[in-house]
Amino acid sequence: MALVVLMSQQKSEAGPLGRVFDEFVKWLVERLERTPIVTFRFQIPRVTVSPFGYLGTLTGIVFLLLGVTGALLMLYYRPDVTQAYNSVKQIQEEIAFGFFIRNIHYHASNAMVFLAIAHLFYQYFSGRFKVKNEVIWVTGVILGTVTVIEAFTGYDLILNQRAMLAVNIAVGLTNSAPFLGEQLAPLLLGGGLYDLIIRFYALHVFILPMVMLLLALVHFPRNLVFDPPVVAGVIGAILIAGGLYPVDLGIKYDPTRGIVEVPEWYLTGIYAFLRTGLERFTAGAFLPLLFILFFLLVPFVDRSKKLSWKERPFFTAAGISSIVLIIVTTVWGFYTTPRVDAFTAVYIEPLIFYPLLAFLVAASFIISYKFIAPPPSARPQKPPVRTRPITFQLPYPWAVRIIMGVLAAIGILSLVAFQNYLDGLKNLALFNLGVIVMLFGAIAHVYRHAMQAVK
Repeated sequence: MALVVLMSQQKSEAGPLGRVFDEFVKWLVERLERTPIVTFRFQIPRVTVSPFGYLGTLTGIVFLLLGVTGALLMLYYRPDVTQAYNSVKQIQEEIAFGFFIRNIHYHASNAMVFLAIAHLFYQYFSGRFKVKNEVIWVTGVILGTVTVIEAFTGYDLILNQRAMLAVNIAVGLTNSAPFLGEQLAPLLLGGGLYDLIIRFYALHVFILPMVMLLLALVHFPRNLVFDPPVVAGVIGAILIAGGLYPVDLGIKYDPTRGIVEVPEWYLTGIYAFLRTGLERFTAGAFLPLLFILFFLLVPFVDRSKKLSWKERPFFTAAGISSIVLIIVTTVWGFYTTPRVDAFTAVYIEPLIFYPLLAFLVAASFIISYKFIAPPPSARPQKPPVRTRPITFQLPYPWAVRIIMGVLAAIGILSLVAFQNYLDGLKNLALFNLGVIVMLFGAIAHVYRHAMQAVK
């Protein structure tokens, strides 16, 4: 199969710089098309396009960033019960640039989970799974689920108190699983912490990434959008988040101390259900499985040819209900006050929690049918309003001035970031690096508009 990278749909007439760029792309394509390196068609848009349509591509780019930073962390991390926490501490406090790598890896994992969820709901509401994309949709839902599991196994490897809360929940869920629970527990968890950390390490660095790569080969369509300004914005935001909210080491796990922590934000929804006292497997596995099955079966249930969310009121209401439940349970679980109680594990009053969730679902359906996606008979008939698209063309001389100014700002910020690092202000240095990456994205954006002006 010929492997071609489609960088532009039109022959460039954007001046000498544009022609040089196109010639370089042509030269590169001719030498890569016979290799397995390029497996998809990448299109760099000449104009600004909405990033919602390629959230999946952004998720994949963050996955590559996680692979690079994770490989660097592997050089110093020790998957051993007695050394895991101390090795992470050494990475963050002693290894050169270790603080940067760990913070980028941590915040990129959060960004990947968030982008995967956003991608799922955008595709759901836009109805794109209806255009002969059932296989892409199903593999995407599975890929999103594996993404959460991958993030879960990663933050457990530090073996602090927070990680051990998640480990204890996973052990309890596995052991409480009907039929195969007792048989799967020794295979997945081993006979104790010494076995468990090796298994989680193998899952996180090899098994789950390989599963994700195989799913990605089926899930990703052939035509992908690579928009440098948006990519730079996402990566820059990850670096800025690392500077503003540096990841904490937490408290080293001590089996003699009670665990008073909450898990990561993408697991606090499950944590909220568990804290109501509902049977462990039902709360932590069965209910999330129903949520996953709903999305898996959507392409085979919603068989209408209508794509717009306004014309699918039931599925629009179901999607809105899902978003509301995710937000409410996530926030509720995150702000649940943990306590060590020898008599009960109920932190959330179930007589308040479950009726409120039922009310929110009912309210979502009522509001959706009444206001958001009413039936066609209830919609006011308004004549279509034609609006001219807003266009913006930056004069080439002004573009050159702006680019030179931004490059000067990048040079100054680079010196400031270097000085911050020398002064021990690593979080400030990481923040400035994020701003620098975003500024490079701004340069690409300005250049794109300038090239439109000289056509």
